[in-house]
Amino acid sequence: MNENKLNQNSENFAGRFGAIMSMAGMAIGLGNVWRFPYMVGSYGGGAFVLAYLICVILIVMPLAIMEAGLGKGIGGGLMEAYEAATHNKKLSRFIGGLFSAVYGTMNFYFVAVMCASLYFMYVCATSMWNRKPAETIYDDAMSNFGLMIPLAIIISAAVGFIVYKGVQKGIEAVSKVMVPLMFLFFVLVVFFAIFAIDGIGKGYDFYLHPDFSQWAHPSLWVAAMGQALFSIGVGPGCVLIYGSHLGKDEDVTISLTTVCLLDTSIATVVGMALIPACIAMGLDPESGSGLIFIVLPALFQQLPFGNIIGLLVFAAIFFAAITSAVAQLEVPVATYFNGLGFSRGKVAVIATIVTAIEAVHCVVSPNVLNFWSDFSGNYGFIVTAGIGAIVYGWVYGVNRIREEHINPTSDIRLGSWYSNWCKFIAIPILIIIMINSLFPFLG
Repeated sequence: MNENKLNQNSENFAGRFGAIMSMAGMAIGLGNVWRFPYMVGSYGGGAFVLAYLICVILIVMPLAIMEAGLGKGIGGGLMEAYEAATHNKKLSRFIGGLFSAVYGTMNFYFVAVMCASLYFMYVCATSMWNRKPAETIYDDAMSNFGLMIPLAIIISAAVGFIVYKGVQKGIEAVSKVMVPLMFLFFVLVVFFAIFAIDGIGKGYDFYLHPDFSQWAHPSLWVAAMGQALFSIGVGPGCVLIYGSHLGKDEDVTISLTTVCLLDTSIATVVGMALIPACIAMGLDPESGSGLIFIVLPALFQQLPFGNIIGLLVFAAIFFAAITSAVAQLEVPVATYFNGLGFSRGKVAVIATIVTAIEAVHCVVSPNVLNFWSDFSGNYGFIVTAGIGAIVYGWVYGVNRIREEHINPTSDIRLGSWYSNWCKFIAIPILIIIMINSLFPFLG
């Protein structure tokens, strides 16, 4: 297998800023802005936040550097990655093609959430909660098929067009705008809450002061590790694909460390923007996924300038979702484009059509939405992440990745300790968490 030849076939990011914003956009998604806040509320506030930070730094960041390093080295998609490890072309085409398609199914239900986010921007802009009870707005919106179906098609087409345009003109160009705006919007919400919400200090106490007795519960650590893995997205292939778009002289260690810290910062800021405000206003931060579309409108209804704050929040959620949706479509597109020699445009169009069809199914049927959310988020991601980590770190070899693809262009040289940490600590923990997700035995 000629890795240099593969490198020549992969389009690279134009610069470091664009690369970091694109990879941050890949990582920063619904896991940060939708799932993280209610996980914080469900697992004791500050205790969960600190446990999450520990999991990111000690486990997820080393694995992300490893996966991106392999992607940079092979310069291709999942088919090339598995072939480089197994030296079996037919098996690699099957596994790489299947795993990339499975990862792409995450967009089926992502699009439905993006439809709701886009609609709630309109809800906030018009202060709809003054005309309709906040708790009924979401259900009424999702049952409005005349609106949601066209939105699902338009959003699917927009995501597909970005991927169709390629790395520099599509993914990088969009990420350089949306990721900074997303961060800015949530920071503005945090500053507004500090000065406008009475009793916000009580909320910050819940969020920022950990109750370390919570750490005695294994379920908290399992949840924190699962959230960290899902948020960054190590294993299934998106980190590898985006790593393949790095320039041959790019410093993988610094770039991926920056991406992981950005992703973690966004999650922390999102939680800071939402959870303390809910505590201060007497709303339930443990309300699960309903926190975003049910509890928050009730919060904005009570706040001065709540419509403006709500508009910023849901715009930021939409930006987070669309940059992740682009990454989830890029995985199968780049894999089939590089692995089978198809044109990027042809693969992008086919993948977009499939996504639009199933996104419409998710919009019109809660059962279909729940199926794809469960299949891709709870099973597809878990299986592909676990197998991916084994193949990247143990079969291809993390030591080889470190010596051949990471250290030669890095200002920070990783020693053998890094290889041992990934092989004997990080990967086994990932596998344990993945097995526990399929067959619960911890906490």
